[in-house]
Amino acid sequence: MKRFLIIFFLFFVFCMGFFSCKKDKSVGLDFGYNYFPDKVGSYVIYDVDSFYYDDFFFRTDTSKFQIKEKIHSIYLDNQNRPTIRLERYYKKYDVNIPYNLIPWQLIDVWVENKLDSHAEKVEENVRFVKLVFPIKESQTWNGNAQNTLADWTYSYDFFDQARWVGGIHFDSVLQVNQYDDKGKFIQQRQLYTEKYARNVGLVYKQVIDIKSQIPSTATPAQLQAFYAKPILERATSGFKYTYTINSYGTEP
Repeated sequence: MKRFLIIFFLFFVFCMGFFSCKKDKSVGLDFGYNYFPDKVGSYVIYDVDSFYYDDFFFRTDTSKFQIKEKIHSIYLDNQNRPTIRLERYYKKYDVNIPYNLIPWQLIDVWVENKLDSHAEKVEENVRFVKLVFPIKESQTWNGNAQNTLADWTYSYDFFDQARWVGGIHFDSVLQVNQYDDKGKFIQQRQLYTEKYARNVGLVYKQVIDIKSQIPSTATPAQLQAFYAKPILERATSGFKYTYTINSYGTEP
């Protein structure tokens, strides 16, 4: 009987230690939630370069401006989920006036939902699944699962990597590959990618969605010269824009 009690006691101690270790590991697991901050008052200012290729007027329109995204408040939506009210402000570039002398203009309000398993963002009334948690290698998901667009398989190119973005050094950055046709088409190029930094959020965004169509009357020599150029130098329709972080902080 005494021997049985000793064995039972040792088994009990082993079980307690095993489950305690499992619990500690679970508590200490880093899901990467701070790549998608939700602190009220925090903001990020982006420098934006935009190119629009107008095939109707056969011209390229370019513009430079700044966008400020600020977490204004958090409320419960109709599904009783915490929802971030993201206010977006705009400043148009003026070669004669520094940005700091131009007042911000509120242009629209977007919303975000930071959930246990993923983060969603509604951009111009279209909801995207931006990140999934926990962040890990070989993770893939349908970024368009919450909208009616074609399925796009998002993935993490890297995470927790030190990077310089917009002249600012971040210790932990991740990159999301949203869509990349890898330049396999000579008449089209599509690239959608975003970078996030811990405790800051989105720090970089690039979108390239262009087509390159030569007139049907082109001679063989003109055709050869046309396709010898990189596609970004011979785009005839579509758009390209980049968001690059300029600064960030917290304000009332």
